Amino acid sequence: MRYCGIDVSARPAQQQLCTLHPRRGSDDATELVATFYEPGDVAAVVRTVLGFGREAVVAVDAPSGRRLDLLAAGAALRERLGLPEGRYERSRVCDALLYRRRLPLYPVPAAGQALGAWEGWMEVGFELFEALDGLGLYRPDSDVLEAPVGPGAVRFGRLCETYPDAVFCSLLGHRPSPKRTPWGLQQRIAALRMRGVVDDDGGLWHRTLDELDACAAAYAARALAEGGGSWVGDPREGVIVLPVPALADRYDKLPPPARTRLA
Repeated sequence: MRYCGIDVSARPAQQQLCTLHPRRGSDDATELVATFYEPGDVAAVVRTVLGFGREAVVAVDAPSGRRLDLLAAGAALRERLGLPEGRYERSRVCDALLYRRRLPLYPVPAAGQALGAWEGWMEVGFELFEALDGLGLYRPDSDVLEAPVGPGAVRFGRLCETYPDAVFCSLLGHRPSPKRTPWGLQQRIAALRMRGVVDDDGGLWHRTLDELDACAAAYAARALAEGGGSWVGDPREGVIVLPVPALADRYDKLPPPARTRLA
């Protein structure tokens, strides 16, 4: 299998692809070998992914579609989820379920709503999902709003949405420091290495932040392929796949390190 992760950029030629494939390690444990591709445009990334044929399972770091306003004021789902009045009215269901666990996401525009300049990367994401539509967008046949992926999930589609920040938080069990800090970067790399991800070309420390996010997305694609992850959201609107069997109720930051007072 080829587990493919795509980190989406607003810059047309900067779409980042990473793939993972299993390999038997020296200690007989299974390693996940990371292959990082040079950044490219949507067409080049799609051409590469589709070249893997039926072996490809893909997770994209971008919304899979527009908001359907399922949580608008007065909507039945609001009471079912116990949402406070005035909160999450412009959120997708999957985003609200993550946001209240302290996993914030960018708001997704509603159908027909014009995109702002800063939302250009979402348009690229929509283009990617459309170009990869032949793989089948993962929409579990369920009337619940979050559940384990379970075995045989790819029968519902081999293309899914994920969120690298939530991937790292779910693997670590807490919110790491920002990824541009040394400790935040170290925690993210450790989360991947502890799950068997290996980079034969110098190691993950040589990779960019976009490459690491694409690698995290590829790990979520593996969870979809092997059934070991979970999903959140309303299948009518889109769900987010994460590589843990169940999410924690919330993800908090670790307490700051101790500092001694000056004399």
